[in-house]
Amino acid sequence: MTSLDGFINIIKPTGMTSFEVVSRVKKLLNTKKVGHLGTLDPAASGVLPIAVGRATKFFNYFLNKDKEYVALVQFGIETDSLDSFGKILSQNDKIISFQELEEVIQNFIGEIYQVPPKYSAIKINGKRAYDLARENKDFDIKPRKISIFSIKTIKNCGNNMYLFKVHCSAGTYIRTLFYDIAQKLKTVSNTPVIIRTKSGCFYENNAITLDEFEKNRMLQSIDTTLYNIKKVSVDEKTAKKLINGVKTSANTLKIDIKEGEEIFIYYENSIIGLFKIFENQLMPLIYLYKGE
Repeated sequence: MTSLDGFINIIKPTGMTSFEVVSRVKKLLNTKKVGHLGTLDPAASGVLPIAVGRATKFFNYFLNKDKEYVALVQFGIETDSLDSFGKILSQNDKIISFQELEEVIQNFIGEIYQVPPKYSAIKINGKRAYDLARENKDFDIKPRKISIFSIKTIKNCGNNMYLFKVHCSAGTYIRTLFYDIAQKLKTVSNTPVIIRTKSGCFYENNAITLDEFEKNRMLQSIDTTLYNIKKVSVDEKTAKKLINGVKTSANTLKIDIKEGEEIFIYYENSIIGLFKIFENQLMPLIYLYKGE
């Protein structure tokens, strides 16, 4: 691995796009091979994992990892963007009680279908939904199945506002989730504050700001970031087979591994790649070998 292969756990500030964060990292590192692992909209903040160099190969790997958010929700006011910056579409005087909120929330735990908001990065016939929305174009977005693992009401903040913590699958739109909850409560909502506190194995408590990254410009290595995955070294013969895509038995590793388990495989301190045990064979998920 070169020094420009790895991850950065960035705290994206409110008001900045995910693309702008990536652009700044590219400029700081003077490299083009940089990408983020899951968009945060400009009005949201929090954990935005950035991949550099060969770490960008993990985009699909992280695509379906679960997320956690803290959200401040205001009931009774609806905006076109479902945040506090949009145009007010409707409002009412219905005050939501803690008890009725807790009862309705239970209906949203588990697998549910959600229609992503029109102000989202989803592509419709090659164009971003938010661009079409700003152009006042008429379009539909199909419902998507998501999973809500938990919703916790942290506290009543007054003025018909509540603070929540949500643990959910990738692809969940938090503002839409609470708007749908509001509809069940026969009211509307907007979500002025969203903070992502977890994205896969990236957490808020060990994230850094862009200014901090500018000072140290340090990357987390791929295998250190994915610390919970087993690591094993192989001999030259096995390494050549794996590098050349030759079907190889998992028994070659001579360690205790289970069907479906993921494992990093090395040869002479270089990572060959991430593999998965499938029908007792070493199935390559991501090749990382320097000589490829």
